[in-house]
Amino acid sequence: MSFAQIQLISVILAEIIFIIVPFLAVFRREWRYSMSKTTGILMGYLFFVYFLGLTCFSPFLSRPWLELAWSCTTMTTNILVCKWMVRTDWPVNIYSLFLFKNFTDTAGYCADLSNASASLNKSSSLITGDKLLSNLIFLFLMVWVAYYILHKYLTKAVEYTRLLPVWKYLAAIPVLFFIMFRLASRSLAPARMLQHHPDMIFFAVCWFACIYTVHYVSLRILSRLSESYAAKEQYRTTRLLASVQKSQMATLQYNLEQFKKARHDYRHHLITLKGLLEQKETEFALEYINDYLGTYATLDTTQYCQNPSSNALLNYYIQTAQSQGIAVNSSICLPQSLPVPEIDFCTILGNLLSNAVEA
Repeated sequence: MSFAQIQLISVILAEIIFIIVPFLAVFRREWRYSMSKTTGILMGYLFFVYFLGLTCFSPFLSRPWLELAWSCTTMTTNILVCKWMVRTDWPVNIYSLFLFKNFTDTAGYCADLSNASASLNKSSSLITGDKLLSNLIFLFLMVWVAYYILHKYLTKAVEYTRLLPVWKYLAAIPVLFFIMFRLASRSLAPARMLQHHPDMIFFAVCWFACIYTVHYVSLRILSRLSESYAAKEQYRTTRLLASVQKSQMATLQYNLEQFKKARHDYRHHLITLKGLLEQKETEFALEYINDYLGTYATLDTTQYCQNPSSNALLNYYIQTAQSQGIAVNSSICLPQSLPVPEIDFCTILGNLLSNAVEA
């Protein structure tokens, strides 16, 4: 293999690196694997491309008709490998990779144009004389500038709109640029253009400016639309939360009113019981209580503790639990006189027993 063929394959590998590495940098939060494993996959893929070009395609890479097939093949494998390494949707994957492919094409053409200009001027400049070095320099400068300008808009656009169908149509833009560049590369060869149509350089520069502008404007508009979409979703969520809070406040207000009503009725029941007990009408008082509780069964009184109020609560809830088939094991030790007010203690004990039976 000649030095020119090795240099050509090296340029191809460099272009693949400057396509995949910016892609990985943009979507670094969505990597499937660790840094070491992702680097290993990328190095293995580059070795595969180098071996394939070295053994199978090296005699034909300089032929224009095969260059298109080779570019389509490498872009297809780039898409598959990146889909393997990163959790991105297919349209986003295709758009992003062809986006950076447009810039590597631009860098390669500028490098060829620089080398052709140096050959015509018989320049000995290192940058324009060495094809591999000039390609690397242009690749680094143009792709880095493109990444620096576009990556924040691309990240923001993908974050909020990745599931929208717009990406299926947006991916066609860099793909069309890729195809148009391949079809025009024969007639716009740098050496031929400088010799016969040097004024075409202006149109080439306009073409590259158009590529940068279209991608910048597209991503800028999409990022703005994504911000608007995010703001709309946030507003919808805020309205939903406000509606839920309003419903909860209405429910809370209703419960407070019911509680006030129950407390008012409960006070009347206590006044009635107090009057019956003062008149020594214990049977009527007990019947009134049974009507209020909704049960007419007489509770068997068991001495669980020495405190009468607590013992009455324990008898009621334990027998209620047993009547519902709930096994109850009790071990209660309370003095006859409690160190806290009996009303407060019975309120707490009654809530605990009621919650236990319900659970």
